[in-house]
Amino acid sequence: MPVNIQKLADRFKQFEEGAKASEFAKLLWKPKEGTQVVRLVPYKFNPENPFIELKFYYKLGGNNYLAPCTFGKPDPILETIEQLRSSGSNEEREIAAKLAPVTRTYAPVIVRGEEDRGVRFWGFGVQVYKQLLKLMINAKYGDITSWTEGRDIEVEFHKESKKKGKDGKSFPETTILADPNVTPVVDPTRKDLMEKLKDQTDILTIFPLKSYDELKAAVERWLNPEDVDAEVNATVESPTPQSSTSAAPSAAPSAAPSAAPSASPTPTPPATIASADLANEFEKFFQP
Repeated sequence: MPVNIQKLADRFKQFEEGAKASEFAKLLWKPKEGTQVVRLVPYKFNPENPFIELKFYYKLGGNNYLAPCTFGKPDPILETIEQLRSSGSNEEREIAAKLAPVTRTYAPVIVRGEEDRGVRFWGFGVQVYKQLLKLMINAKYGDITSWTEGRDIEVEFHKESKKKGKDGKSFPETTILADPNVTPVVDPTRKDLMEKLKDQTDILTIFPLKSYDELKAAVERWLNPEDVDAEVNATVESPTPQSSTSAAPSAAPSAAPSAAPSASPTPTPPATIASADLANEFEKFFQP
């Protein structure tokens, strides 16, 4: 039986994308148990808003996919959801609910004690998002993302809250507190750290958008796994190579960050510089 080159190529692609996902995971951050301090910074690709709202289809055939409807683009999975919802069948509506996209918000941050790792992205749900928005619009704090006069944020995270849900189960809890002190994001005399502030990654590099056809094939595989199994078996048993085969699912970038580092050292406060000189340093540095 001839070797199925397409299947080998698909498998090789999975390894390559898996390696990319591992690298991109280093650009993601999430709080570990206890208290950490971070600094929200302006998003290079949209300086007016540090928050990036993205919709994802989770666990679709073992993969996670960025939803094209996030950007108002044609979305075959959303089209399938709408068809299932309009069918009138309770079973199909339940399937539609399982497929529904979930919104996750990201913000670029510098983690105190880990400034040398540069700008990373903190992903959070709606409750943390509300806390951050409330902080951002509070006039007494000003622009907490300012390079020169922003404020650090204390993030307290517990995997199990003292409060219980209606089902009696505990749930993760995150509380946010703004530092009363106004400080520059990094010591402006540290040119290495200043360079890292400029070297931001577009978040869509971490979560690339698949094509319409790729997403359509993914949802069809999820809805009809028996058809995929039958096609694979037919390919294996056939004495002649097939002109086309069903592509193996691509490995989607993982939103899980790399293993949490050991406890961060207490950050060294930035050098004391006159405010006018400080603003001038940052203004010169971030000029196009």
